[in-house]
Amino acid sequence: MSSQAEMPNGALNHHSHIVVVGAGAMGCYFGGMLIKAGHKVTFVDVNPEQIATINTRGIILETDDGLHQMPATAALAKDVSVPAHLIILFTKTLHTNVAMASIRHVITPTTVVLSLQNGLGSAERIGHFVNADRIVIGTTLVPADLKEHGYVVSHGPSKSQIMDASLKFPAWLSDVEKLLNKATLTTEIEPEISSVIWSKVAFNAALNAICAITGTTVGRLAVSPCFRELARNVVHETVLIGEANGVSLDECYIWNNVEMAINEHPNHKPSMLQDIEAARATEVGAINNAIVDAATGVGMDAPVNRTLGQLVALTEQVKCH
Repeated sequence: MSSQAEMPNGALNHHSHIVVVGAGAMGCYFGGMLIKAGHKVTFVDVNPEQIATINTRGIILETDDGLHQMPATAALAKDVSVPAHLIILFTKTLHTNVAMASIRHVITPTTVVLSLQNGLGSAERIGHFVNADRIVIGTTLVPADLKEHGYVVSHGPSKSQIMDASLKFPAWLSDVEKLLNKATLTTEIEPEISSVIWSKVAFNAALNAICAITGTTVGRLAVSPCFRELARNVVHETVLIGEANGVSLDECYIWNNVEMAINEHPNHKPSMLQDIEAARATEVGAINNAIVDAATGVGMDAPVNRTLGQLVALTEQVKCH
């Protein structure tokens, strides 16, 4: 493996050591695709069983082009000693600070941290551990489901959009884009990343919260006019708040994505629903509740998102305690 010193200015290339933090569905998918493309990847997780399975069986990807099984390395954060050139963060947003603190020892001055996490506020959290000019933020639309530990099923198109958090478009940002695209993780640089992130937040605020509260998929909810009306209200309210915070948003575009998800992925369980079923804390704090906070910051209210956030919290309390 190349050392950090052999990579001027922290340039990313085929020899880079990539650390994927969070070996859930998205982490295993991205890490698995990078391994398939020949990269050195270390998965970091807190679940010993997940780690043991990945080390024993590797990563299994079930995709449109077949079934792929690849040897892989996973570890607790404290057991990773090789400095990271690129860290891809796939923990829940609420776990960002703990996750970053756990891998602080593999971060160098030229380490790049890429967050494709859901919700608002990731860059600010990561900024406590890495200089803002080494942070990449973005979104990804990948229909990935974790079938078993280290076994991911993903069918259909995927797309990620990224930008450096400082919005300065450094040369190494293109390295990140090329690295992901060479692994067929379709990625593009998007200067208007705030609009992209808020658009996905609006999308997630509607579908994730409603599915979590009702305990079912969008396909089963789609037969009810109440579902679409409520989802539309969430999107509309979020767009108004985003624009009040200086973010340009296209409500029709966001709603079309909601309709696409309903029609093309009717049986997909949104992450918030998966969390409720597994009696885990959800990301509602970084999604619906974060929209409420953004509204408060500009003197607005967000009654629809506030109510959904409260209902998710109640559902968590019932299911998780």
